[in-house]
Amino acid sequence: MKPELLFEEYREGVLECLHFGTACVVDEAGVKASVGQPDWLCYYRSASKPVQALPVLVRGLHKKYGLTEEETAIFSGSHWGDADHVRVLESILEKTGLREADMVMLPTYPNRPARREELLRRNLPPRKIYHNCAGKHLALMLLARELGENVPDYWRRESRTQAEVREMIAYMSDTPQDQIRVGVDGCGVPVFAVPFWRIAQAYLRLSCPELIGDGDVRCAVEENVARLHRYPNMIAGHDVVDTVITANPDLIAKSGAMGVYAIGIRSKRLGVAFKTADGSHDEFAASAIEALTQLGVAPETVEALRKLYPDTIVNDNREIVGRRKAVFRLV
Repeated sequence: MKPELLFEEYREGVLECLHFGTACVVDEAGVKASVGQPDWLCYYRSASKPVQALPVLVRGLHKKYGLTEEETAIFSGSHWGDADHVRVLESILEKTGLREADMVMLPTYPNRPARREELLRRNLPPRKIYHNCAGKHLALMLLARELGENVPDYWRRESRTQAEVREMIAYMSDTPQDQIRVGVDGCGVPVFAVPFWRIAQAYLRLSCPELIGDGDVRCAVEENVARLHRYPNMIAGHDVVDTVITANPDLIAKSGAMGVYAIGIRSKRLGVAFKTADGSHDEFAASAIEALTQLGVAPETVEALRKLYPDTIVNDNREIVGRRKAVFRLV
């Protein structure tokens, strides 16, 4: 990894922090522009979720169990534990007969501070479905059942379930399976590493499914991305970066842990990926704002992001004490 400078942070005009990383833009021919080293090996983290959901959708398991579009959409998301997310996850459990106890992660509280504080005030216990990856886990559990495997073993990397997911990662990233590295994600399931620019390529294909040769996969992507546009709250949550971007039917976006961010842009036929080298998440919105602005895309989405995520830095008293400045160029 050979990161380059992406962001500077100033406090009272004094340069205080530097954030290095890698960014790239791809089109159908390959890497169109890059900052840093676009071919270094990078874990998708949760940016893989719209890809990892595809084996379930190709097999039509959402239809088999009568799941609604809203329920199916959360398979691709990292939810923030809002009331709608809990309602949807509980409905999936009821319709499918899956057991919350079989999910591999430990019980926790939601990502959204207000929801977490509400549950604590009410003395309610943590739950596994409050974990932001719960939708992905339920999808994998359905796949394990369909493949005749022991459902609680869905997370094992040697399982057929994870083999199908890895095949889909390889296909959508156009990366030979023997070049994919496998680790363990924060939620306990396998996580996949591919050459960094291949993450952007997968998002190009998500946004332009006509580039996908396999008809079943192409149909699943078309339906799923359209579903996410109709229910963007399921990919993250109200006022969260992924949801704000994916509400625009020209875009599809997903964050991943440790500073990974990916966007597909249909009108420009481009895929974009970012990774902050220090793993910071604070630059997700700033990266998206800068990329969309430089590429001349979705000004209304950029404006919505600027209002929610201004470039100002505030202290504990909510005073503006500094600013973040993007210094990279993708065009």
